[in-house]
Amino acid sequence: MRYFSLIFLASILTNCTKSSRTPYLPPPGGSPKIFDSYSTTGASFLSRGWIRGYDMSGVSFNDKRTCTLITPRHVVMAKHYKRPVNSKVIFHDRKGKRCVRYIHQIQDCKGDVAVGLLDEPVPIGYTSYALPSVQSDHQALINRPLAVTDQNKMVFFHRVASIANGRLMMKFDPEARHGMAKKLVVGDSGNPAFFITDQKLVLAETHHIGGPGAGPYFGDPAVQQSVIKAVKDLDPNYQISTQTVTP
Repeated sequence: MRYFSLIFLASILTNCTKSSRTPYLPPPGGSPKIFDSYSTTGASFLSRGWIRGYDMSGVSFNDKRTCTLITPRHVVMAKHYKRPVNSKVIFHDRKGKRCVRYIHQIQDCKGDVAVGLLDEPVPIGYTSYALPSVQSDHQALINRPLAVTDQNKMVFFHRVASIANGRLMMKFDPEARHGMAKKLVVGDSGNPAFFITDQKLVLAETHHIGGPGAGPYFGDPAVQQSVIKAVKDLDPNYQISTQTVTP
């Protein structure tokens, strides 16, 4: 009896670890809210359940013009919807602890991308997201799920429709196998969409247009090179990381 109790306990702990630390595709019907309670002046309270596996500590939601960390000191934004220099950038770690930084400089990149330099790097505990490796088989990624964020601090699930000419186009999942979809609207620009690969979030695109959504693909060689150049120009002590995205 004791043996089976230990197995049961181990199973519970394994599932709790998965739900709290590892991103996985949820079943339909789960709440898409990242936060139960969000504050720009103090700690925020993360929602419970599957969303806990999604590490959004590198996404700044305090302004609709969303910023996403790609190094501890660099963020990407939509070029057409970027925050100005000296604006406040607030992150919350996985425990809800607030971190405040300011945009020090900005450099425009290829496509609808701008890279911002923070006044100082964020501490350990706030995630900088890898970009897709340019060696990834991009055509093999068609129909792959994407975790899509919006201005209301929520996560939805769309699929890759196409990747071409430096742009990733998304489409709605007709079967809604992984939670709800979101029709992107004005104000969602610059919010990130992520691949899930090797139990990590990899930054796929930042929204440029509405509907199912589309934006600059960060695994495109020209887009990625322009981001690398901006990071180096703004502060050469940092560099991006890349991750091969499996089909």
